[in-house]
Amino acid sequence: MCPARRLRAARMRQAHPLGQSKKIRPGRREDRHGPQQSEKIEDEAQVKVSLRQQRFVHFASLEYDGEYYMTPRDFLFSVMFENLPHKSNARTLTKKEFESMLSRAAKAKPGPNFLRDLGDNGLISYTEYLFLLTILTKPKTGFQIAFEMLDTDDNDQVDKKEFFKLQKILGTKDEFTADSLQESTADSTDINTTLLVHFFGRGGRDKLQYSRFHSFIENLQTEVQEMEFAQFSKGLDFMRKEDFAEWLLFFTDEENNDIYWHNVATRIPPGENINIEEFKTFYRFMNNLEDFSITMKMFSVANKAVKLAEFKRAVKVATGHELSDNVLDTVFKIFDLDGDNCLSHGEFLGVLKNRLHRGLKHVPQQQGFQGYWKCVKRETIKGANEVWKQAGKSPF
Repeated sequence: MCPARRLRAARMRQAHPLGQSKKIRPGRREDRHGPQQSEKIEDEAQVKVSLRQQRFVHFASLEYDGEYYMTPRDFLFSVMFENLPHKSNARTLTKKEFESMLSRAAKAKPGPNFLRDLGDNGLISYTEYLFLLTILTKPKTGFQIAFEMLDTDDNDQVDKKEFFKLQKILGTKDEFTADSLQESTADSTDINTTLLVHFFGRGGRDKLQYSRFHSFIENLQTEVQEMEFAQFSKGLDFMRKEDFAEWLLFFTDEENNDIYWHNVATRIPPGENINIEEFKTFYRFMNNLEDFSITMKMFSVANKAVKLAEFKRAVKVATGHELSDNVLDTVFKIFDLDGDNCLSHGEFLGVLKNRLHRGLKHVPQQQGFQGYWKCVKRETIKGANEVWKQAGKSPF
């Protein structure tokens, strides 16, 4: 049963809405761990899927042939906002409306306004939702590796069947390995979506060139960056540093939030701003967060404080990007919790991970797995209750 259809079936099980989420099993890797460790891995994976399913259900506004879909606007809202204050039932499309949406997709021009131009005229499945989220959270090098692994002909292009594998790998896997390729299977659905028509045409016989795929990744990231900048800058050409702090902390429930906001109020003079290019560079830095985290761990092992010059150098080495002194100064003023002009990098990384994953990956710092599990359970239940409360008997 596909994820979207499974979500629809879960609607009927109102007594235990969270208990029906599909479990992600580690597969072959399960043998490498003891029973308790394997159970923990499975629990973490199940919670992550549940959180993402809840977000998809909450924002999806269309239904066709028994499956639920986001519009392009729904997707943009899902990455910009934590929830919708007023949730309407999903609109059931007729075949004529469905075909009309696909026709628009075939004519849509690629670029950094692709989703905004389509608006409510498009269909994004749950699998594609995960895929698009991954594009927003990973560096481009990972996509190139996965693409090349599937391009067995070395002609820098993939067909529709290979794209299903690519989508599954990037949307559900954390590592690009030969095993994950073998375990991935092509999507069995015959229903087209906006993304499939855009890449492969109405007949599905076109080939997707890597250059075009790379441009799509860059355009999607740019589109979301511009939308979020406009949201928090209130439509201006610059973002106040207070707005930048609000953007950083938007999806964060860290216990130090009051301290962060106290630092903003007392350390950042009014009238100081960040421009959109500085904002985009910081976004690119976040997409390389895993590599940067490794660098920060070296400071922890050496029990060495992170000063501004060292932080700037670490960002450059780990990600290839150089943050402006203006942004670095802002970050240090917010996340220097001890007032010693050093970055509290554990808390900083925790905030960035929540920002990058839009609140779908809660990993509290220095609390261990039990603290993490307790937090995730609380957030999962709270999220589910909100969806069901807003929607009444059905989240659709």
